[in-house]
Amino acid sequence: MPTAQYVFAQAFPSYREARSNEYKSGVLEALRYRFGEIDRMQCPFGSGTAQADAWHAGTDEGHRRARDTRVATDSESATGA
Repeated sequence: MPTAQYVFAQAFPSYREARSNEYKSGVLEALRYRFGEIDRMQCPFGSGTAQADAWHAGTDEGHRRARDTRVATDSESATGA
């Protein structure tokens, strides 16, 4: 099973459109949570701020990438790839 950091690195190649540090922090936090590396997610930014909005948007991507990674990994396991 890939680690959160590995999936995160794959999500942000050098040619991808730039994202804020807050957004990327949210992606990584969600990945770490979904891969069992942390027990809970906690936004480090004040509620109602642009930084918090970016962080939460990033968590959406992180959850999606974790889900997609698990589906791909499960498919590979089922086919013996």
